[in-house]
Amino acid sequence: LVLVAAFAPWLAPFNPMEPDWMALSAPPSATHWMGTDDLGRDVMSRIIYGSRISLYIGLFSVTLGMVVGIVLGLLAGFYGRWIDMLIMRSADVLFAFPGMLLAIAVVAILGPGLNNVIIAVAVFSVPVFARIVRASALTLKQAAYVEAVRSAGAPDRVLLIRHILPATLPNVIVYFTMRIGTSILTAASLSFIGLGPEPDVPEWGNILAMSRSMMMAGQWHVSVFPGLAIFFTVLSFNLLGDALRDTLDPKLKNA
Repeated sequence: LVLVAAFAPWLAPFNPMEPDWMALSAPPSATHWMGTDDLGRDVMSRIIYGSRISLYIGLFSVTLGMVVGIVLGLLAGFYGRWIDMLIMRSADVLFAFPGMLLAIAVVAILGPGLNNVIIAVAVFSVPVFARIVRASALTLKQAAYVEAVRSAGAPDRVLLIRHILPATLPNVIVYFTMRIGTSILTAASLSFIGLGPEPDVPEWGNILAMSRSMMMAGQWHVSVFPGLAIFFTVLSFNLLGDALRDTLDPKLKNA
């Protein structure tokens, strides 16, 4: 997927924005392997270029949510008391909303667009990362090696960054990988209902949204191929997350 996104200009057989007026809504053929849409644009080229947008949204939004969640989780777990209560109660408020509904609410406030979709997807990723890091920080701050460093006079900044944060990363990395697939699916859903990038942008959710009217006419190819792209992308990141969990989780290693 990363290679397809990186080499999209060389892999795509056609310009994803350029229509072929002689092949409107054409089924798959030797020229257009996945057919064309109602404007004559090559579906395969649009899916290839769409991988760039979908991976960008997934990676950047989850990274943003992870960074904010790590900071909040470390502060809540290390300092506790009112800081912990404030951060965790705020996370509980976000958990009260289904992820998709929360993303819709954020985009409705900020307005549609690629950057706003990234912010919306990042918002509902923050509380989960915060809880994961907080749970690890609560345990690690009482570890013998942390107490030894604290007794040596190390400031809190050193304890958090050099000794507690690295120990929380295995769980964070596993969840980060699995969250990418969920974020791509959420971003495609927002685009499908008209809250994503502009309609002409070759994003997988946009392609599916444009295919709704064509499905009723029996032109299945415009919806099936981008749907398969989303399916296999989400599946691949989930499998990658499972593999990383098996590798990084010490409990599974010992078992």
